[in-house]
Amino acid sequence: MNNISDLSLKEMKKFLSDIGDKDGAKEIKKIIKENPEKADMKVSETMDTQFNQVWKIKEHSYGFLDVDNEKDGKIPIVNALTMDADLSLKGERINIRIGNIYIERYPGIFGGDHEVLFEFKAKHSPEGDSGDESIQYTQKYTLRNKGGGGKSGLSVMQGLRVPNNGIDFYLNTIYLSNKNEEKLLSFLESGIFTSGLELIAAVNPVVRQVSGYAAGITQYVSDEKKSKIIQEIGLGFDFAGNTEVASLKNGTYVAIQAPRQVLNWSEWYYDTDNSLIKPYDDSLERMPYNHITFVVSKYENEE
Repeated sequence: MNNISDLSLKEMKKFLSDIGDKDGAKEIKKIIKENPEKADMKVSETMDTQFNQVWKIKEHSYGFLDVDNEKDGKIPIVNALTMDADLSLKGERINIRIGNIYIERYPGIFGGDHEVLFEFKAKHSPEGDSGDESIQYTQKYTLRNKGGGGKSGLSVMQGLRVPNNGIDFYLNTIYLSNKNEEKLLSFLESGIFTSGLELIAAVNPVVRQVSGYAAGITQYVSDEKKSKIIQEIGLGFDFAGNTEVASLKNGTYVAIQAPRQVLNWSEWYYDTDNSLIKPYDDSLERMPYNHITFVVSKYENEE
C-alpha cells in the first residue's frame, strides 16, 4: 500500500479529487499548470510555499513525557531516542494503549469525518515458545481535522511479552475512502477490535486468529485504490541505550508527523490541565502537527 507522501503530484491530484478534497486538488493542479515538469515529483518534495499540508510529511519525531520533572501542571517532553531504558522490562509483559490523537489536517473534506484504520504490529515473545512471533491488530477511528475523535485510551495490546533484545512497534494510519463497505466498518466496531488484543494464552487462546483477521483486513484495504497510508510510525525499542533507537520504559510516547529539525523538545510541554501539547512561549494553543500518543505500562496479573 502506498504512503500518501510517496505519491506524485499527478497521482495526488487524482486521489484528492476522488475523495472530495477539492481545495487540495486545485492547489496541485495550479502547481502542475505552472510547472508541468513537476507532475511526477513526489508530494513530500514540494516546497511548503507551494503546497503546505502537514500530512505530506513522511518523517516522524518521537518524544516521551518526562513526568518525573512535572512542574505546575507542565510535563517536559524529551527525545525518546536518547533517554535511558528501563532494564527491568526485559522479558516482562507490557500493555500498550493509544492515548490522545490530534489531527491538524488529513486529506479529504476539511470539515468532514475521516474513517481511519489504525494498523498495529509488534514482536511478541510467548512463554515456552522457541521464538518470537509477529502480532498484528487493527482498530477503526473516526477523526476530524483540528481535533481528534471520540475514542481515547483504548487498549491495543495487553500482556505483550518483551523479547530480551527489545521490540519493534509499528503503527500505520490508513485512510478508508470506500464508505460503501458498511460490513467491514461494522465489523471493525465489534468488541474484538475495540477491546485490545490480549496476549495471555489463558485469557485469549485465539491470538493468531485475531492477528490473521487484522492482516486480512489490511490486505483488503490495500487492494482499494483509494486507501493510502497517512502516518507511518515505526519505533524500535531497545535496552542498549543506542542513539536513534527508542528506549523502552513505562510512560507516554508521542509520535509527531513533523521533520526532526523543526522540533526542539525543550520548547514544548504537556499541559495536564487540558491534555494538550503546547509551546512554553504560549505562541500557540497546541502542537500544530498530526500527533498520536501511546502509553506503555507493565502488565499486572488480575487475582
